[in-house]
Amino acid sequence: MPQLSAVPVDNPIDVFSRESFLTERDVYQYFIDLIVTQTKSEIGYFHLFDHEKDEISLGVWSGKVFDQCTTTHVSHYPLRDAGIWADSIRQGRGIYHNDYINLHHRNQLPEGHFPITNHLSAPIYDNDNKIVIGVVGIGNRPFDYTETDIQNLDTMLLQGWPVLQQKLDEIHSFYSGRAFLFKQKKPEDLLSEMIATIGKALELRDEYTSHHQSNVSLICDKIAEGLDLPKQQRFGLKLGSSIHDIGKIGIPSELLTKSNRLHPAEFELIKTHAEIGANLFKGHELPWAIEQMIEQHHERMDGSGYPKGLLGQSICMEARIIAVADTFDAISSDRPYRFAPGPKKAIEILKKERTVKFDPYIIDIFLEVIESDEVLRKMYSFE
Repeated sequence: MPQLSAVPVDNPIDVFSRESFLTERDVYQYFIDLIVTQTKSEIGYFHLFDHEKDEISLGVWSGKVFDQCTTTHVSHYPLRDAGIWADSIRQGRGIYHNDYINLHHRNQLPEGHFPITNHLSAPIYDNDNKIVIGVVGIGNRPFDYTETDIQNLDTMLLQGWPVLQQKLDEIHSFYSGRAFLFKQKKPEDLLSEMIATIGKALELRDEYTSHHQSNVSLICDKIAEGLDLPKQQRFGLKLGSSIHDIGKIGIPSELLTKSNRLHPAEFELIKTHAEIGANLFKGHELPWAIEQMIEQHHERMDGSGYPKGLLGQSICMEARIIAVADTFDAISSDRPYRFAPGPKKAIEILKKERTVKFDPYIIDIFLEVIESDEVLRKMYSFE
């Protein structure tokens, strides 16, 4: 009987090298999730280290961590306060802590921190292999970590770090190109293109969409401020979010104002507004991702959205922000065919879908904003 040849399995780092990303955080996120999977761990983190300031800046956590804590804790702290996360930085090598609860009970974790049963971390060095610039940690594996695991993690970092840097360079090059384009265009030319496009919508604009887009734009700007987005990206988000539903100009007005619930076929027609709106911007060389914001604001991180069913790393940051603000305002506001479930229901739904359909980093900032911003609380009549 002939022997079946084994099907070759791609090296995870090679797979990583073929992926494409739109944000720096997604690059780090992919890499730490890869490491967690390859080491059969449950949780992981990837943080950067500032050698001159002797300070750690929190980067990303593996997906499982989102179920156990928020992402909006303090983002920077001194090395001396970092606990076991920084042992590998202090000693310049991989370190593991097994049976953490029993053997390290004096080193209490901060309130709200995810529980740790065992833990392994390793430093990341610069290209000259002289200065520690980051730390990767994994934990809560069902069985103990060993020196072999340290060696394996070091190998993954040695192979994966150049790939990660290449992906970051690609993103920087992409945004540098946009910045260059921005500098080449006169402000009046940019405004002319925007006004010309928006002018196409005037005759078909409906009252609900007008108010909705204004509300969404306001929320998006506050989220962008909380995320500390660059000024140019924040301005582009403000523009894109203010016309994210512009494609509804191609939808029959009787559907937009229908007082009864839409039939499935009618809803499918409504859904085409994302592509209709994006098509209006094709061919315009704008320094912002306006076309992508409009086309992708109904996409969801788990691929359940429309029109293309994109997965998280394929959705631009601005569209992810609009998705959260759009969902909140839509559920909080009256529609022609129903009264609003209200802002509290909207928050409940967003929390439920925080790690599934929406970017958890954006949800966490939004929840902080909606809790503290008096303008929004008054606008949505929080009691």
